[in-house]
Order: sequence, then C-alpha cells, then structure tokens
Amino acid sequence: LLGLSGGKDSLTLLHALLAVQKRAPVKFEIGCCTIDPGTDSFDPSPLIPYVESLGVPYFYVRDPIVSKAATAGPNGGPVTSLCSYCARMKRGLLYSTALKNGYNKLVLAQHLDDCAESFFMSAMKNGFLRTMKAHYKVGDGEGGELSVIRPLVYVRENVLRDYALKANLPIINENCPACFEEPKERARVKKLLSKEENLAPNLFDSIKKALIPLMDKDVGDRCRQFGDEVVERGRREGEMRRGKDGGGKKGRCDDKDEDDDVGKKSSPPATTNATSSPLQDFTDEQLEEELKRRTFIKEEALKATKRSGPVCTIDGTCEIFE
Repeated sequence: LLGLSGGKDSLTLLHALLAVQKRAPVKFEIGCCTIDPGTDSFDPSPLIPYVESLGVPYFYVRDPIVSKAATAGPNGGPVTSLCSYCARMKRGLLYSTALKNGYNKLVLAQHLDDCAESFFMSAMKNGFLRTMKAHYKVGDGEGGELSVIRPLVYVRENVLRDYALKANLPIINENCPACFEEPKERARVKKLLSKEENLAPNLFDSIKKALIPLMDKDVGDRCRQFGDEVVERGRREGEMRRGKDGGGKKGRCDDKDEDDDVGKKSSPPATTNATSSPLQDFTDEQLEEELKRRTFIKEEALKATKRSGPVCTIDGTCEIFE
C-alpha cells in the first residue's frame, strides 16, 4: 500500500512500482491510500479519477485532522505543532488502512535528500544521530504486523522532480498555511546542503555512505541508548569523585579524555614559559601575555562549573566545585 499524497515523490514512486511489478520475479499487488485532512488549502480529490484510470485499488480516507488539532493539545487546547500532529495522525491512518485491507507493506516516498535533512536537523537540534529508516515494522496491538519501507532512500530529489515533469504527472500542490507561512527548519537545512553541494559536487554520495548504517531499524535506537549510557556513566563517576575527594579539593588530573576535551573546545593564548622565568625578568610584552594566559584559564574554569564532577583546567589541575 503506497501512501499517495499527490506530490511529485509519491506519484513518481507509484509509476516506478507499476513498472517493477511487470517484470519483477516476485509477484505483488499494489494499492494506494490518500489521507484528506479536511482543509481548504489542500484538496487531493483530483487523484481519485487519476488512480482509478491506472486500475490500482484506491483508498481515499477523509478525516478532519486540522479541526481535531484545535482541541488535541494540553488541557483541551490547540496542539503545539500542527505539522507534527498532522503527520502523526496521517501515519496512523495509513497503518490502520493497510492492516484492515490485508496489505503487509506500507510504502513511503521519502528520498535521499529527505533523509539527509532529517539527519542534520536531528544532530543540530536534538543531539541525536538518526534519520528516517529504510525498513521497520509496526504492530496494530492485536497481533498484526506491518512492514514500512522507503524504496527511494538512495534516490536524489531532482531525479524524481525531472521524471514527474517529463511524465506530466498530475501533481497536487499542498498549500497548508501551517506548513508554509512559518519559517521551516527543513527548508533552511535544504538550502545549507545546496550551498555545500555547490562546493563539493559529491557531497550526497558521502552523506549516503554515512547514513546507510543509521537507516537500519536498530542502529538509531542503539546510538541513542549508548549516548544516554555515556552521560549516566559520567554522572556516576562525578559523584564518586566528589565523595572521594570532597568539595573544592585540588589534585592532578589523570583523565586524559577530559584534558583533551577541554583542549579541543579552545586553546589559551600563546605565551612564553612562565614557570621557568621569574615575573620580574619579564618584559612588558611578556607580562601582558602571561596575564592573558592566566585570565583565560580562570574563565575556562568558571565556565566549566556548570558541569557535574571534577573540572580540569588547562594547567592540568582538577578541582571539584559544589
């Protein structure tokens, strides 16, 4: 069952599936499902006669998602993000339609550009290494299971756009105010990647290589779990050090990772060897550089007080702040 929105991506995928169906060694049936969210700015109903003309079973689901969003938020108010709510509701309706009508795979049309944008949005905004999965499974809570697949995850968006224009596909433009009146983070990331691709034409080949492991259904969850474990381990070690050394006690730091971490974030101003020469022998210029160095070390230590556990300064000492 193909989730057919009427955009260039899903319409192109529909024709690709029909072409593969004719010559694939595996026999399979194709159906389409469109979710009409009940808004004047998006009317996918012209798809009905078009899909019927192709002889493909078609499920056109009308659901007042937009009006429901007005009371689906906290305390019966509007939802925080209409886009997220709408996408979640559409996905649920696609799941239920597929299972109810005997389909064992739901096909979605996200492409490589979508996966790359999702990866950078997740990394920059949420701190997670994840992207859209190429294949995963969902259950209906009653023993039924549905595979969700994205056959276009290696395909560039411009390839789909070119095909849709050449084949004169009946693209339905979505003009939802909630999606297009506010600045879109995805659009900003798309523009960023486009600029980088102008400088590095093979950019998306490298991105695809990096994303392939994350497209596995288990890897993303494992990365997040591992990140949580590292944070928790650091918190426990910090508590153990506070209990062992007491607050404000100084000592040499043997944790090379912490030294390296501080050094990677920033470096102190260049200076002469302050420990080998008495300050009275310094020139005015050397004294000024030494003052900058000591001020820098002090500021870095103050910035680090927000971290739990010991704080390591540039000179290698380690102090625990309460």
